[in-house]
Amino acid sequence: MPPSFEGFNKHDVSMDISYYPVTQDSNGESGYLPDELLLEILSYFPPRPASQSDLYRFCLVSRQWYDLGISHLYEHPILVGSAYQLFVRTICPSINAHIRKSELASLVRTLDLGSIVHQGSKSVTARLLGRTKASLEYFVAPQASFAINCWAALSKCSHLKYLDLSLVSESISYQSLAQTLRSLSSLTDLFLPRCSSIHDDDSDALNIRWPPKLQRLQLSGSVHGKFLVDLGQHPENFPPTLTHISISYAPKIVEGELLFFLQSLGSQLLSLEIMHLPRLREGSLDSILTVCPHLTHLVIAIEYISFDLGEQPPHWGPHMWEQSLPLDSLTILTSGHHHPESASYFTPADLWELIDKRYLGRLQHIRVAESTGWRHGEFADEWEALFGALVELDEENFMMKRWHYAGGMGEGMTYEEWRKTKQGQDMAPDMGLLDGITVNLRH
Repeated sequence: MPPSFEGFNKHDVSMDISYYPVTQDSNGESGYLPDELLLEILSYFPPRPASQSDLYRFCLVSRQWYDLGISHLYEHPILVGSAYQLFVRTICPSINAHIRKSELASLVRTLDLGSIVHQGSKSVTARLLGRTKASLEYFVAPQASFAINCWAALSKCSHLKYLDLSLVSESISYQSLAQTLRSLSSLTDLFLPRCSSIHDDDSDALNIRWPPKLQRLQLSGSVHGKFLVDLGQHPENFPPTLTHISISYAPKIVEGELLFFLQSLGSQLLSLEIMHLPRLREGSLDSILTVCPHLTHLVIAIEYISFDLGEQPPHWGPHMWEQSLPLDSLTILTSGHHHPESASYFTPADLWELIDKRYLGRLQHIRVAESTGWRHGEFADEWEALFGALVELDEENFMMKRWHYAGGMGEGMTYEEWRKTKQGQDMAPDMGLLDGITVNLRH
């Protein structure tokens, strides 16, 4: 039997299967239930640490329960505390893989080492990747125990879909990254480190051939303007599936180079996150909605925009609603350098005008950092009016059957009646404050 790789308190479990009566099979083995029923039970285990204790107990009931439950126990292990060492001992029982292998390694689909700081080592991380390469789909690299010796093992994880290197503290080589990415043909999500990264030469950007199924990309760390310009000059290197980009924690990036890069990919981007770029000034990204005209989701720091966000054409009005931008969700954060007293500061009234004129005629969800000051003081009344404008826009779209309400949805109902239905509640517009929350594309 496998060891439980999650310590647990026997008095604090969400489901103790020993309380449930079981029967015997034709061979007299206790704990027999139809496979379909056991699989239904397994589907109710939530993805949290306590579930590993429950799954471990599930596997100990009988051979039948073990055969059905063991893959659930190992496919998404939650490695915190002492669980990590127990997991390593199970998956890597020997340094020499040819002498002793663990059949359980092929069950691991998620390897999240984000909570591992001092417990691990670079060689163990490489070994874990090597043992789980046949099944691994999701990998979060540890902060201190990911280095050059891990790249070769990582490149053999041919089924990997999600690669998060954002916590890695050691500088990476873009040459090693490029060589690895060529092997990861199934990768859809890639998050590069926030730490400094080594650019081997000026051709680094041109040498990267991004995975053909890549959908989300986070650029950060010492990514500089020349690198972005090189990427922007060769947009054909990016697959058409790339629709989500995050650029953050990059102190070397300046306005012109960033906009050039975004312009080259603007026609395909649906989701964008821009924050923690200290060299950008107020109003630097006022053109972001025209540079990336198909955005449905935008996360941006208020420091980079001003009252001129959107750059509306002259004489724009509600009668031009058919040309409304497709933006559905807007999140406004702060990076700590905003100045509410500035004459150009982007305020709730400025956003209200974009909605009132139907320039943002499809907006449904607004999230604003509390640190913007929008909820209090001189902006408090504007905040309340902003929510009113959002609801008024939603009612108009519902009554006119525009956008997401097209196709006769809620036909014959008043707006008030529609809002009382389950679907109406799910589709209702919403606006809220974020308190100390960092939003990123991996969610």
